[in-house]
Amino acid sequence: MAKTKVPFYFVLYLVVLVELLAVIIERDNTEIELKARLKEYETIQDSVISLYKQPVSIHIQEETDWIITENDSLHILVSVSNLQTPEERASVLYFVEPLVNEGRYSYSLYTDTKTGYGHFYFKTKEAGTYSFNVFSVIKRKLPSYLPAIVLEGIFTRIGNDFTTFSDTVNFKIKAKIQLDKFDRPGRG
Repeated sequence: MAKTKVPFYFVLYLVVLVELLAVIIERDNTEIELKARLKEYETIQDSVISLYKQPVSIHIQEETDWIITENDSLHILVSVSNLQTPEERASVLYFVEPLVNEGRYSYSLYTDTKTGYGHFYFKTKEAGTYSFNVFSVIKRKLPSYLPAIVLEGIFTRIGNDFTTFSDTVNFKIKAKIQLDKFDRPGRG
């Protein structure tokens, strides 16, 4: 029986061929993982874009009855819906426009940068109905925890200027003068 020798180079060729197959399989698996990751990033981008395309609406009590007291002012809370990040809450700017109102009065609007709420203060000494319109401007900010590739995709698709306006809402204040120094229910 004759022994056949396997040439050294043939064995080396087989080893190289097996290593090449391993590299090709690893590359294919990495490509599949990369495509899955990119698809995941696109899903995140779509989700974030849909959140930021929702309209921003303003909420305020439509009508307020207020009894005028000597040194007091009326406080009304204004809020905005669909804010996503603390940076957005800090960037809310409210604008109040008085409508045709008779009488002398003063008002101011302060924005709380932590909550994004507006605090409307009103003061007058004259009874009457006072009407105002309010709206807000928001500089939308994307969450800082999003990966850079997601942010780049969003900027590519919709740009990077996210300034938006809320709807305009009308509200009224019905100011009345207190007739007596104190109110005694049930007494004439």
